[in-house]
Amino acid sequence: MTTKKGPESYEEWIDLERIIIPCSKGLPVVKAWSESGFKITKEDWKNKHLHNEIALRLDQDIDFDIDNELVKRFVEHYIKVSGAISGRPTNPTSHYWWKGELANKKFTLPKEFEEFYNKYPHGATLCEIRSGSGQYTIVPGSLHSKNHENVRWEKYEGIQEYPGNLNMDLRKVALSTALCILYPSKGERDEYCAAIAGVLLKKAKWKPEDVDTFVYNIARAANDDEAEKRASKGTSGEGAQRNLGIPTITKLLECSQKGVSEIFSWIGVDHATIEATGAIGDIIDYGQDRYLIKVTGRLEDKIITTEIRIDGPTLRNQKLFYDAVMRQAGVWIPNMIPKDYEDIMRKKYESRIKSKEYEDEASEDLVFKKRFINYVKLKGLDTDKKNLLEYNTPYAEKQDGSIEFNLTDFEDYLETKRVNIKRVDLVLNVQKILKAKKIKGKVNMGTEGKKEYKSCVSWRIKDFSIDNKDLTIEGEVDEVTEVKGITDGS
Repeated sequence: MTTKKGPESYEEWIDLERIIIPCSKGLPVVKAWSESGFKITKEDWKNKHLHNEIALRLDQDIDFDIDNELVKRFVEHYIKVSGAISGRPTNPTSHYWWKGELANKKFTLPKEFEEFYNKYPHGATLCEIRSGSGQYTIVPGSLHSKNHENVRWEKYEGIQEYPGNLNMDLRKVALSTALCILYPSKGERDEYCAAIAGVLLKKAKWKPEDVDTFVYNIARAANDDEAEKRASKGTSGEGAQRNLGIPTITKLLECSQKGVSEIFSWIGVDHATIEATGAIGDIIDYGQDRYLIKVTGRLEDKIITTEIRIDGPTLRNQKLFYDAVMRQAGVWIPNMIPKDYEDIMRKKYESRIKSKEYEDEASEDLVFKKRFINYVKLKGLDTDKKNLLEYNTPYAEKQDGSIEFNLTDFEDYLETKRVNIKRVDLVLNVQKILKAKKIKGKVNMGTEGKKEYKSCVSWRIKDFSIDNKDLTIEGEVDEVTEVKGITDGS
């Protein structure tokens, strides 16, 4: 396609109905240049500003300004098209132009990465999105503001609208550049790439195939001789139980989570959520409805990691969880969007680790069993079933090892111990935990050989472990038992 001649004089820019600003060494020499009513005519320019640089005010244009050479390695991967590209001899192909408006954004690496970027001419600054009436750029037809060289068009087919999501595509370029600059030495590259993939999959919600391409492009630009091995980090990480992420990158680069999360925020990943995620460790299951979670934060300018202990309802409730962190650990975790909290904690819970010190005795079921055994020991066990009916003393059947007890009397015992369980829940516990069955029987209450049967409703536990010292032997009992659903052991 034949390249047209782009505007290179103040007359041509004014003919295109653009607002231009006279500058000296990159700074405007006129007041009110950013106000809505500002306008300069050809006559004004000819009489006063022929010696000045021409700066285009970006009311209707977007300028992507490239400062770091590495940025250019990623432009071809993510920028679909640009009809206008300008530059200068010492920094060619450094400005891409489109019609439209975007939010301004200068992409600079955090100060803590200075050892990585100090070798580059523009230091921490990688690139910049400029747009709007408060922004301007020196255009072709002028000398550059800092170097005595001409700014010129390298391509001009018109300043056109972008066919796609320009904001995201430019941000992908910036993030790629940052991650390329931070690319670690041999031995840590695979883990670094896997961690990048983890963030993009979990936080940015990118498609696995897009993550594959993104990571591979970084590896190639960083001259990784095993770049091909990094080309499937998205697809391999999609089904992983535990993806690497911000904490891994932090460890490899020996930096703060804040610094790493800041550059990922360029593509819309919530900065606070990333920080909070990095501050919350794995969930460790150490007992029934009891969990240990490591949390990391600052105390007196030092990074500290400690554990908090919570239950399920606290884990499910973001406010309760944050309160528990403050109360137990005394560290601050940045707030995150409720949906992100729900998603993050659910995944951590599903991949939770069972503690080596997990203690079954901490289970509520076992506590209930122990309370029942204490009740039996207090009351004693009797082999005369009359005492079950008259005195609520648990009855022990020596032949089959079963026992029977009065549920209401057990309930009264629990209340004396200030254990309040609703009757419906008590019945369920007796059925599910003690494996007891309700039976309706008759007991001979007669004396001297007389038979006088009375109804006796009780709960029977088969194969109950009976310690002989708990037995009160009073002889055998003549009874008729009606049992529903189970045998009487005979």
